[in-house]
Amino acid sequence: MLVTRSPIAPGDSIDASDLVVAEVRLGDQTDLYAGSVDAIPEGAVATRAVQEGELLPMSAIGQAAEVPLRPVVIPVAATVAESVAPGSTVELWHTAPATDESGDAQAVLLVPDAVVRRIDEGSSLGMRSMSVEVLVPSSSVHEVLEVLSKDERLDVIGVPGAHGLAP
Repeated sequence: MLVTRSPIAPGDSIDASDLVVAEVRLGDQTDLYAGSVDAIPEGAVATRAVQEGELLPMSAIGQAAEVPLRPVVIPVAATVAESVAPGSTVELWHTAPATDESGDAQAVLLVPDAVVRRIDEGSSLGMRSMSVEVLVPSSSVHEVLEVLSKDERLDVIGVPGAHGLAP
């Protein structure tokens, strides 16, 4: 069976160099997993996140048109939690500026189920700030882009217990 060398995010192409062969006994479940690179069609991408060391499920292999997610780069002012890693599920929280006299800002869960694709640590010289590329359901892209266009706060929060994260 094929096992992933590193996390594969939805929309990432599935390449033989990303996989290793492992001998496992699955009994009647053999057809649920890719047994060789020949089982992966040309131009295949992951349709969902597959974690490092995971058997490659046939259900996670598809074509780009089957991935209902779109990549968006979120600039972050400070470092993110260790649980925010490629392949992990995260929430995107929008904190809008205060609109009333109390001065209290309101935080709203904008996207409950984004997937981290990449993390750019920025540069040590401060010339480029840190950013997180997340895959957002296509139905939520407009909301995320509206927040980013206003230069308002958008936080990337790890989801404890989500697949690939330690609680």
